[in-house]
Amino acid sequence: PGQSRPPYLPQELGFSGQQCHQMKLLVCHWAPSDAHPDQYCSSSGLQELLQHVSTEQVQVQILHHPALSELRDAALLMKPSLLYLCGPTNYEDGSIGPLPWKDGVQTADALAQVCLWADCVYHDAATHEPLGGKLQAAGVRDCIVWNESAPVPAIAAGLFSHTFFSSLLQLQTSVQEAYALATHVAQAHCTQLQAKGTYLPPSLPQLWSPQKALLPDNSCLANPSIPGHAPGANLAEIEGWSDLRLLAPRAELRLLLAGLPPLIDANRLSFLGEALRGMLVAEMRSLTLVSMQPCERVPANLPLGCSAVRCEVRSVGGASVVAILGGQPAVLADSALVEHALRCTLVADSLSLQFKLPPAGMPPPVHRSSSTIAGGAPVVEALVLTSVWAVHVLRALGANQTYKPLVSLGLVAVGGTATASVSALDAMLLTAVAKLSEPQPQVEVPGVSPLNPGTGTEW
Repeated sequence: PGQSRPPYLPQELGFSGQQCHQMKLLVCHWAPSDAHPDQYCSSSGLQELLQHVSTEQVQVQILHHPALSELRDAALLMKPSLLYLCGPTNYEDGSIGPLPWKDGVQTADALAQVCLWADCVYHDAATHEPLGGKLQAAGVRDCIVWNESAPVPAIAAGLFSHTFFSSLLQLQTSVQEAYALATHVAQAHCTQLQAKGTYLPPSLPQLWSPQKALLPDNSCLANPSIPGHAPGANLAEIEGWSDLRLLAPRAELRLLLAGLPPLIDANRLSFLGEALRGMLVAEMRSLTLVSMQPCERVPANLPLGCSAVRCEVRSVGGASVVAILGGQPAVLADSALVEHALRCTLVADSLSLQFKLPPAGMPPPVHRSSSTIAGGAPVVEALVLTSVWAVHVLRALGANQTYKPLVSLGLVAVGGTATASVSALDAMLLTAVAKLSEPQPQVEVPGVSPLNPGTGTEW
């Protein structure tokens, strides 16, 4: 009380079109007293993820079962970019409880005064008071909080936080983009189909922010810095820019998704398709041009006078892929222009990925399991239509033993090869999440309207 936060200075927690800064992450967690190695805990998932994140990218401090006064001292000293508060999991009813501070029960006002030094607060616990507004009133710019007096479902919360942090830390998204990705993934895997054919969306935390939660798309590209051109220059005015073409043949790719047969329907795949497209966009919008070589043959579908270059690029997650770019020779000779053109065209092409539903009248796919894929979690097969370069990116990311965004989406095998980064802890979460797709009895939840089949975004 009596403290005031200095005026907010934008500090990016991830990608926003500008250079990223080191994130300062302060974590407070309360492990349940009856914790069992076969049970998933959100804070354990985060700690496992942090083992694969560079200390140059993230500075981390973890407080175990702290008092509010201990959090106040740590926050004042660190001034975290993100403060994550993870409550204890109650394994009997499958919920996350309120924060059991060492120095007793605390009010929302007292917590808000302690959190005012953080740019973003993620309160992953039950609360009995409205918290989001009080945190913002104290000076916290972005807040993620669960509705007061409502239970916090541990499995949905675990999948949400897994996706949020893997997006923020490995895809280098903003808080708003990470929230949108986590929301879509949870909608895909945790929406329940009820007996009357309606969908009951999962209970999810709310985002309090002056900016909307939007998935990464082609509007989020950074302004290029091209030698010889003014910063922010209109590249469309460069002679030959409009002739640039990405030569991207299409392909089908088989994926294994953690889940049961009800996962393969238009409603759930609409959300999962949006999330997968957003992941690809985040991978390619900051790609690095590694090398380029002239193509020996010029594709016939290019405008007269154009040539083509074979470009090797590296994505944010480290996937190397080859893309063919056609255009005027003068433009293709400028590596900075080529790199930005590849970012623009590959991001735009990422948005063309689509899941394909089984033909009408065909029986739903059967689920199976194997100890070599996601630790024996139930999986179902799905088919996506995308470009050849995207197939190679997904295969490369699937072979990366530290890459978690694919795991968050439930993609446990790409083209018949198991996703290498699925840990035993991930397998616990995915197995529990898979059971949520089973048809459930009709339940009326106050304030939550069931969805009609087929609603949601285009898949």
